[in-house]
Amino acid sequence: MIKITRKIFLILTIITIIIVLFNLLACRRLGDSAKDLETFEVTRGDIIQTVNTSGYIDSSEQNDYSLPVSGKILYALNKDDVFSKGDVLIEIDNSKQELFITQAEENLNLAKNSLALAKISYQQALDANHIALQLAETSIQQAELSAYNSLIALENANNMANKSKESAKVALENAKKLLAQAQSDPLITDTQLAQYEANVNSARAGYESAVAQGRSSAESAEGTYNQSILGQSTNYWSNLSSTQSAASQIEAAAKNIGQAEIQLKLSEVNLELAKLDIDSSIIYAPYDGIVLSSSYKEGQYASPGVPAISIISSYFIIKAEVNETDVVNLKVGQDVDIRLDAYYENKFSGKIIKISPISTNIGGVVSFELIVKPDIENGPKLLYGLSASLDITASSVENVLYVPIQSVFEEDGKSYVSIPGEDGSIIKTEIITGVFNYDFIEIKSGLNEGDIILISPIR
Repeated sequence: MIKITRKIFLILTIITIIIVLFNLLACRRLGDSAKDLETFEVTRGDIIQTVNTSGYIDSSEQNDYSLPVSGKILYALNKDDVFSKGDVLIEIDNSKQELFITQAEENLNLAKNSLALAKISYQQALDANHIALQLAETSIQQAELSAYNSLIALENANNMANKSKESAKVALENAKKLLAQAQSDPLITDTQLAQYEANVNSARAGYESAVAQGRSSAESAEGTYNQSILGQSTNYWSNLSSTQSAASQIEAAAKNIGQAEIQLKLSEVNLELAKLDIDSSIIYAPYDGIVLSSSYKEGQYASPGVPAISIISSYFIIKAEVNETDVVNLKVGQDVDIRLDAYYENKFSGKIIKISPISTNIGGVVSFELIVKPDIENGPKLLYGLSASLDITASSVENVLYVPIQSVFEEDGKSYVSIPGEDGSIIKTEIITGVFNYDFIEIKSGLNEGDIILISPIR
């Protein structure tokens, strides 16, 4: 047992010595390697963060036109023609549209006349209604007055008849009294007695005549009164019919005015449509620009709805695509350095005027469209479609410590650099970083100016 234990101890001792020698040799080799690795001295200066992309010259505006009406082409610009704002781009024969305008104008005049006549008829109906009402009122008053007068006449006739009857009755009674007295008077002669009897008969005849005449007068007055009442009723229904007829005429005239106004509006709309057609026969340039394509030549027949001419503005911009990781560092108004592939030696400037909020995804690559306004006063001549390279200053810091970006590595969410020790060892040093570009990265803490680090870190 003792011999076995000594052998085991001896083996463990030999293994330990081998491990120590191996580590010393590895450290020596590592130190020798560190002497051969490229280093960098921590430097103070400026870091400019840029975004690089490529794009192309495009027009700020493009318009495509088609003709809404058919006709013979009288004038048309050709592809590559340059034009100014307000110039004629394309024109077709509009003689047919002019006839339509003339027809629409005549229809409009007819509609105006119809409306004027309808208004006159309406006013006449109002006047007729007013007259009918006035006549009805006058007629009613006359009928009422006639009925009242007839009633008074009837009452007067009855009163007169009664008075005549009473007077004749009194005369008859007096004549009878005188006859009775004469008959009892022995001195009265036969002649005188005959006279008294004649007086009685005359008074009786007067009474009967008074009764008959009173009855006749009363009946005549009553007939007149009844006739006035009947006339009043007839007058009422006649007036009602007249006023209703006048009201119907007013209603009909008002409807005629409404129809005439609708016809007038339709005529105005038709005239405006005809004018639109004639306005559409000529297309004017909305800005200074260039003809991108033209489908018709002079003398050809154009059909509506077919693309006729396409134009672009001579005010050029630059469009480019920016990766989603870079777009967050950009904003409208930032300066842009521009180089055109055709004039690569000429660099000029521009500004970002728009960043699209909508992304595009091509093959899994997400990007956003960027629009740059170039400074054409200090730049070369811009041609539609030329390729361009853009360098955009996203951010910058001045007078900061920086190291090569490839010298920084991360472990467990922290940043480190490798510093060579005096004995050839490698020291892993934690740092805090800031702004970076494609070459350098800012060191906020962990290193001092003049420190030596390894550009290719050894972990």
